[in-house]
Amino acid sequence: MTDSKGQILYIGRTVNLFKRWREHHRFKQLKRFNRKDCVSISWITCSNDLSILSSLENEFIQRYKPPLNWTKVLVPVRKITPVETVLQQSLQQLVKLNTTMLGFNPISGKDPPTLYLAYPVYGRCGVSGSIRSILRTSNKKASALKWKEYHTEPKSFGKFGYWQTEYNGIQIDLSPFPSLVDFIDNATHKTVAGIKFMAFSHSQLEKLLEDVPALKKGIPSLEALEGDPIPIQPVDHSQLNKRKNKDVVKVELWEELEPMAEGEAREMSRQFLNVDGVEVEVCTNGNGKDFVRHNVYWWIVHREKNPDPERYNIIKHSQSDVNILPTIRWSGYRFRFETIVFSEDDVEVESILLPLAMFEDLMRDKSRFSGQLYSDIESGEYKSKQYNSAYINLCGWLQQNTLFSLLQSSNK
Repeated sequence: MTDSKGQILYIGRTVNLFKRWREHHRFKQLKRFNRKDCVSISWITCSNDLSILSSLENEFIQRYKPPLNWTKVLVPVRKITPVETVLQQSLQQLVKLNTTMLGFNPISGKDPPTLYLAYPVYGRCGVSGSIRSILRTSNKKASALKWKEYHTEPKSFGKFGYWQTEYNGIQIDLSPFPSLVDFIDNATHKTVAGIKFMAFSHSQLEKLLEDVPALKKGIPSLEALEGDPIPIQPVDHSQLNKRKNKDVVKVELWEELEPMAEGEAREMSRQFLNVDGVEVEVCTNGNGKDFVRHNVYWWIVHREKNPDPERYNIIKHSQSDVNILPTIRWSGYRFRFETIVFSEDDVEVESILLPLAMFEDLMRDKSRFSGQLYSDIESGEYKSKQYNSAYINLCGWLQQNTLFSLLQSSNK
């Protein structure tokens, strides 16, 4: 189940979709949401094997973290709290307890890039109970963001809790720190998700790693935080309250292209659009549907012409890029190589076709950016710069525009 903007509200499984929906235990919750925002149901057809269904359901729930899957059915949920809001609210509460930014480990290996927060320990009491209360209260909200207590010290040692959450590919780790009180008076300040924290300076962190070899061994790439790795603008609640049904957007489903018979080619026409110096080739099939070849996407994002399909595993890479998007609009899309012939000049190429709307969704994705660049693109204040990459310039342009409008004007 998704709202009008593609945010996933709930994921479930069934062997009889119609019967399941009529008797669904979440129906009243979703009906309440539908009064304010159009709720849609989408599905993927797969094996009837219940073990496979269960495995897929768990995989999708872990990937998309739909907020209603984490709430009690009998508790009336009147609204979904945005992930950004829940994150900022919990961080604001942690700051009040002298939680400090220890450092950042940008190395992406088995775990994602991780921010390390530490809260002070005062004797055997500390603020562990308050920390636990704050994060458990945060977890009760209908939101995709959840804090997990992955380790708890024995009661005889103070029952201190170790917590983790994840936002937009960045993991946040919160743990107790016995000597933190010695650094508080001389701490610098850094911003995380728009919230100002006390933080270790470069010199303080270097000294700490020398004094605590176990810390350096456990997190060998730990470094002092520079810019905000989670750039979130403070939520303007007054603007949120003004949103009404006029914000509901009808989404057109993508067209599933039937595979061509072996040895045959798909005939298409093409035109070239120029956006702030970025050339985009758009292909159109006989039904008037528009697509972009994967070669164009790869060139804009990776600056690589005609990437080798086997070396770069293009199909798997394309599916991974789509899976990162905060929508299931493209779930089930089958990426495949096929031969394409352009009717204008009989040029024949082999490529993967991405629906133009999918190409725009991929290019609008800001998660690869950070700092001031992210803020400028998010706020719509980004101005095209000649020395910036084609990807950055096109991403900034697409925040306020669409390639479809250029196609329409070109056809006229």
